[in-house]
This record gives sequence, structure tokens and C-alpha cells, in this order.
Amino acid sequence: MANGADTIRQHYAMSGILDRVNAFLLARGIDPKHPSYQDFFPFDQLHGRGTEATREHIENAGITSSMHVMDLGCGVGGCSRVIAATCGCRVTGIDLTPEFIEVARELTRRCGMTDRIEFRQADALDLPFDDGSFDHVWCHNVTMNIQNKRKIVSEVARVLKHGGRFSCSELAKGPGGDLSFPLPWATHLSGSFLVTPAAMRQALEEGGLRILKEIDLSEAGIAFLKEMRARSERGDPPLYANHVIMGDDFSERVRNFGKCAMEKSVVEHFILAEKP
Repeated sequence: MANGADTIRQHYAMSGILDRVNAFLLARGIDPKHPSYQDFFPFDQLHGRGTEATREHIENAGITSSMHVMDLGCGVGGCSRVIAATCGCRVTGIDLTPEFIEVARELTRRCGMTDRIEFRQADALDLPFDDGSFDHVWCHNVTMNIQNKRKIVSEVARVLKHGGRFSCSELAKGPGGDLSFPLPWATHLSGSFLVTPAAMRQALEEGGLRILKEIDLSEAGIAFLKEMRARSERGDPPLYANHVIMGDDFSERVRNFGKCAMEKSVVEHFILAEKP
């Protein structure tokens, strides 16, 4: 996994993220030292449909205040903060990219949420937690960077308590043609590990998890992309600014993703599974 992990870290690593965040907030009249967690929404939800998708995931996952939740592949902590604020639960975020963990910790400190959330730099294929540590493992647009699906499922199952659940909103391989790179999660095919929804279901079941629910999110994602394109054509300001975290070439990557989504070479779905 070392080479694969290095490829992923290099893809997401970027220096000066906090400087970019500070400049973005100042340009909008927000004090970077005293923000609310909502002030980060334009850039800290590193997936399509932003907080709408995050809140939808929370509702489908059934997270409650008594749970200890792992945010697997937490990025800069956007989902972790929304989960903790919305559900009132404790959250532990892990990510492979050290720069993301540094930023996640600082943003969470600035908005006064460190009592509910902690972050650790870690590999999802070798989680640094004891068996049965978590009530719920959350994963949003992460598995496309993980080649060994069986291993990630076995690690998730290991750290879940019996009766605990795994919720995964992921991009998957569709029936369309080849992918157009660069994409938000990979510059080249060497960093992209999409599998079909059927293959992901099989990995979950073989890893000892029981599937409770599956939802096709593809049409919602396409509708969002069309709305963003219409806003641009009208000259309206964009709703999201993921380039702050992901780099100035992010617009090109989103255009390529839109092409892939329209051609159905990429689909999106949500799965909720349980450890018996």
C-alpha cells in the first residue's frame, strides 16, 4: 500500500492552505480568528452538493447524540464539524494527508469545537484503534482513492461495535466509457480505484457487514452539476469554493467530472451497512 498511499498524499498535499482560508474569509468580511463552523461551508465539504449532501447523509445514516463516530477520510474536517454540531455526538476524524489534518485541527479550534472532535493522521487500511471502538463509521467520497476494498471493509468491521453501522456515500464505476482526467480525486488513472456498486456491495458482505439500505444518488448529482453550470452562464457567483482547499486547477477537474457523470462513466450511491 505504500506506493498507493504516497500517490494519494501527493495528490491532495498542498502548502499554504490556511493562508488561502484566511484570505477567503477576510474577502467575505469574516474574522479568520473567530469564525463559526458554518463560515467554512463554501470550502470545507470536499464533495459535490456540499452541506446538502452532508446533511442528507446524516439523515440516512441515523446518527444520534450517544454515538462515537469515525469520519474516515475526513479531509479538513468539514463533515466532522457538521456531524458533531447537528447530532451532538463525539467524532474522531482520520485522513491520510498530514496537511488536511493540520488544517482540520486548526479550523475546529477556531470555531470552538475541540471538545467534541479530534483528528488523527492515519491510513484507512491500518486504523490505529482497538476492536469495537466506534458506534458508527462515516465515509463520504473517499473509497475511490482506496484500491483494496476488502481490506478497508475488514478494518471498518473490526473497529465497529456489534450492531454498529457503516455509512458510505461514494462515487462508483458506471456503464459509460473511459474517465477524463484530471478529476477531483485523481490526476491519473493510477490514483483512481472506482468499482461498480455491485462490487462494493459484494466487498461489504464478504467483509462481514449486512447491507441495510442503498440509494442511487446519480441524478441528484447531475442536477447539481447542471445548476452550477446555469449559475455560471448567468454570471452568478459560485456557491462553493473548493479550490481554496483543492487548488486552482479544481475547476478543470470539476468540468471533467461533470463530463464523466453525464456520460455515466461515474455514478454515485449511498450504502448503509451493519455489523451483526
